[in-house]
Amino acid sequence: MTLKEFSRVQYRTYVDFFTEIRGIQEGDAWWLLQTAFDKPVWPVDQQVDELLCSLGLIDPADIQREVGRRRKLEDKLIDRQIAPLYRALATHAITAGGDVCGETCEIRKFLLTHRLRHQQRDRDGPTAVDLFAGAGGLSSGLRQTEFDVRWAIDIDPDSVATYRLNHPEIPHEDVVCGDVQEIDLAQQIRETVGRPDILVGGPPCQSLSQAGYRSRRAGDEDYSILDDDRTTLYTQYVQTVEELRPKVIVMENVEGMINEVGDTGVRVIDWVIEDLELLDETGLGYDVEYRVQDMTELGIPQKRERVLLFGVRKDLVEQNSSNAAELLDEIPVEDETYSIQQGLSGLPRLRRGEGGKVLSKVGRGSKSDYVNTHRLNSGTSLCFNHLAREHPMEKDRILFDEALEPGDTGWDVKYGSDGEYAEYIEYDVGTAEEQRFGDKYRMLRWSKPAPTIVAHLAKDANGYVLPDFYEHAYSDEERSDPSRNRGITPREAARLQSFSDEYIFLGSFTSWFRQIGNAVPPVAGKRIGQVIEPVVTNSEQPTLKTDTSPANEAVSDD
Repeated sequence: MTLKEFSRVQYRTYVDFFTEIRGIQEGDAWWLLQTAFDKPVWPVDQQVDELLCSLGLIDPADIQREVGRRRKLEDKLIDRQIAPLYRALATHAITAGGDVCGETCEIRKFLLTHRLRHQQRDRDGPTAVDLFAGAGGLSSGLRQTEFDVRWAIDIDPDSVATYRLNHPEIPHEDVVCGDVQEIDLAQQIRETVGRPDILVGGPPCQSLSQAGYRSRRAGDEDYSILDDDRTTLYTQYVQTVEELRPKVIVMENVEGMINEVGDTGVRVIDWVIEDLELLDETGLGYDVEYRVQDMTELGIPQKRERVLLFGVRKDLVEQNSSNAAELLDEIPVEDETYSIQQGLSGLPRLRRGEGGKVLSKVGRGSKSDYVNTHRLNSGTSLCFNHLAREHPMEKDRILFDEALEPGDTGWDVKYGSDGEYAEYIEYDVGTAEEQRFGDKYRMLRWSKPAPTIVAHLAKDANGYVLPDFYEHAYSDEERSDPSRNRGITPREAARLQSFSDEYIFLGSFTSWFRQIGNAVPPVAGKRIGQVIEPVVTNSEQPTLKTDTSPANEAVSDD
């Protein structure tokens, strides 16, 4: 337990008390005290050195050669991990030994020994490579089927750190942080994987999203989507397909991909299909099809429409495999639409400013079918990334607590009812007859799916205001509290994206939101994997000259 919020009693008083307990010396008492107050202090113990060795921070030979405190390494460990976990790490070292950590241990993801155990397991499933992998949502879904994701790349350091932490089965060096335009993707994949069975990925889509287009136009009247480098990043994906010729390809992107760009007559999806069809002229071509998929149909509590593009190599189609259109039709859909209340069941119900990187308590009560079916609350008894904004601006609090009702937007406040709070809407929501950008302020409905979880949540959460559960979802006057009217937390956003509670996001608070908003929901990845797996496992591999080499074995310099 923690004494952090206990009292302002002088430390010396506590130390005197602790030393009265049999077996506790003064040095032990000071460590115990500072640890209990969440101070980053490590005990001096041989087993702590063994733990640091497990994390790859001390060479095994140095354990005996060096004595005394290793303050630099202790600081490095504290900086490297989520800060509140240092206490659990230190305690774990004392009680369990440096290298002992099973699959139910809360700190297993942070130990090199855990990663190596996963990397040394047999990996005989169909292989996958994830380009533009982000925080690993699509890979996480594929991993829940038979697929073995062997290699991934993204340009964002925080996303790569998150991916590495949550995918211990992939060696550190095979989750690359880099620019796809500056790396020979095909060569690196060949050296690690050979020829993968499937190639998946979602090229960055900000230039095609509505929010991204607004943002760019606001600062540059001459801006054109067609000139944005991010619009054509898909060409790196197509080039890699051309060189590796995987059995199946999957691309995920925003709905803007199929919309006409201005009055140009151009749709980016047409560019993609045209480039893929050109592969017919160079050998093994692809049968390609796409559809706009509403993620609520896949059992995700979020109105999120995304373009899914499938490509099946034509020789496989000729072997009586399903074509791309048939595979898209086979994606399992749900009869039930899940709500925000079902999506967030079991999470602690925070007030404004509450929560943190790691919470020691989880919410009580029964879990919804959505949570139980996808085992979203399994694997941990802690709650990560569950931090609520304080919303310090008085204007926001007035809007949250007095002006907005579930389902209302800023437009409703401006033009609805008597307009009592219209003065607090200080941005353009259009006119009473024609709404524009009215969702800058929006209060969610517990009984409905969430709107699209976006990376813009990093800026503010005013468009995703969660109303007090005990007033609007489960009536309880004694527990009702307007300070629970606040923007959703990163963990709540992750739940609505179908990430499990044990999926830890690294980086800053704002980075958590960006990673979550940009991710492919893992449940969508799982459903995609379920329909594609039979195609790649029941087909013969044609002869195609490639410079392949066997996949790397697990290495200790992870």
